[in-house]
Amino acid sequence: MTVDRRQRLLAVPHGLLSVPTLRIVEAASGLCELLWLVDESVPGNAVTSRLLRKVGTVVNLAGLSPEETVSVLRAHVPDGVVAYRDADILLVSLIATELGLDYHTPEVARRLLDKLLQREALCNSGLPSPLCWKVPADADPAAVEALAAKVEFPAVLKPRRSSGGRYTMLVADAGDLVRQVALLPPQAGGETGMFVEQYLPSLATGPSERFGSYVSVESLVAGGEISHVAVTGRFPPAEPFRETGLFIPADLAQAQLAAVLEVATAALRALGVRTGDCHTEIKLTPDGPRVLEVNGRLGGGVPEMLFQASGVSLVQLSMRVALGEPVVRSPIPCARVGWCLMFQAPTSARRVVSISGLERLAELPGVNEVFVNRSPGDPVNWRDGTRQYIYSVFGVSADYDELLEVNSFLHEQVSVAYE
Repeated sequence: MTVDRRQRLLAVPHGLLSVPTLRIVEAASGLCELLWLVDESVPGNAVTSRLLRKVGTVVNLAGLSPEETVSVLRAHVPDGVVAYRDADILLVSLIATELGLDYHTPEVARRLLDKLLQREALCNSGLPSPLCWKVPADADPAAVEALAAKVEFPAVLKPRRSSGGRYTMLVADAGDLVRQVALLPPQAGGETGMFVEQYLPSLATGPSERFGSYVSVESLVAGGEISHVAVTGRFPPAEPFRETGLFIPADLAQAQLAAVLEVATAALRALGVRTGDCHTEIKLTPDGPRVLEVNGRLGGGVPEMLFQASGVSLVQLSMRVALGEPVVRSPIPCARVGWCLMFQAPTSARRVVSISGLERLAELPGVNEVFVNRSPGDPVNWRDGTRQYIYSVFGVSADYDELLEVNSFLHEQVSVAYE
């Protein structure tokens, strides 16, 4: 089949928690046409599809098997594929394999999605990794007690496949592990279940004594060539492991930066990543940088922060890689500090009663967006992780001191009451 078009065609799945539509459209302008892959049986997606049809071609995935999806896409002859959500990575890897396009292979995709498989791959490659144990699928109390006798505490209980700290918690000892597993709802582990891994201790202070002791490395990989385009810093998390603030570039000394990038490179090599986007979370421990997890997509909020800091579109760079172009030189120079701050509820909170002071945030220099995620009357549940944040603030600062001032203002001038 011959397709007559002026630009290359990029297939992009779209749905809840995708990179915003307009950001994708802006990044594609002058670069490629868009082939949107949308499951219109999902509530809300049919409405979204009407918008997407104005800025590209839509393929409705509702009711299609992966094989049927490949057959439909073959007729469109896409030049590349990219995924911006975990939920799309495995399907896109299957599509790419069948159509001969560059992307994560299905084997690599499974390692990127399943944290236990990922740990095993990192360990087998020789990277220092915490010990891990699989939680019995039926969570039988006797089996969990037997598991607890093998675990080295403190440890972290988490889903094998999840993001944002969802159902992730610190367990202090064997009794605590048995109790926490018993409290998990049936959906906590999804199809792959839960696992336990040794807790990685933090440095006595953060890498710069002002921020948290973990970072993430944002990478593009093309034909096996790795480019670490940015390193994202963190504020200390809210208990147990919920994000409170991210910023680009991270505040790292040159020696720390070099060590972090070396570990990120080794992790991507160990997982077999050859083409695609990756977001590698790394903790600074007394024994050096250690991998927390590797995600096979752009990090949440990262494109927005990098654009504020540098004026460079990471979404467009990822599209260029997906279309077969070589990676950019790294890291991307940043003249400013782009950031996203998130306000998390205490673990005791069950419902938001009131929020006051948000209008003051909008008046601060550098603040570009204030988004309310939980309004008065909405329930909150810390077990659902970072995604339960009350509100977020995106912006840009001249330096880290200005960023710290905004963060202090957020906690001192905005008040949230809970039940």
